[in-house]
Amino acid sequence: MNGAVLLIFLFAFTIHNLEEGIWLTRQQSSEKSKMKMHKTVTQDEFLFGLFWVTSLAYLITALYIFYPDVGLFKYSYFGFVGAMILNILFPHLISTLIERYYSPGLFTGLIVIIPINSLIVKTAIELGTITISQFIISTLAVGVSLLLSIPISFKIGKQLITF
Repeated sequence: MNGAVLLIFLFAFTIHNLEEGIWLTRQQSSEKSKMKMHKTVTQDEFLFGLFWVTSLAYLITALYIFYPDVGLFKYSYFGFVGAMILNILFPHLISTLIERYYSPGLFTGLIVIIPINSLIVKTAIELGTITISQFIISTLAVGVSLLLSIPISFKIGKQLITF
C-alpha cells in the first residue's frame, strides 16, 4: 500500500484525539455522565494517556511504512485502524445514546475516523494486503491490548506529572 494512504490514518486519529483532549475531561468532571467505564482521571492523566496511544499509533505506522513485509507491523497497523473504528462505536456512540449527552470524540469519529479507516481497510483488502479474517483478528488483538494499556498509561501519567 502507498505510504501516503497509510499516513491518512494518523491525520484522522490525531484530529479525533484533539477533540477528546479538549472536551472529554471537562465532561467527565461534570455531573452529567451516568455511564462510568473507568474511574475518573485528572486532565493530566487523560492527556498522558492520549499521548501514549497517539505515540503508539505513530510508531506502529512508521514501522509498517518502513518494514511493510514484517507481519507484526502490518497486523498491528491494521489492528489499530480497526480498533479505532470500534472505539467510535463503543464507547462514543453507545455512551451518547445511553446518556443522551454528547460524548466528545463522536463527531470526529463519525465524519473522519470511520470513513477514512474504512477506506484504508477496503483498499487493503482489495489489494490483497490483508484478508478480512486477518483484519478482524488484528483488530481484536490490538483493541484488547489498548484497553489493557490505557489504565496503565493513566497511572504512569499520575506518577510522572506532578504539577
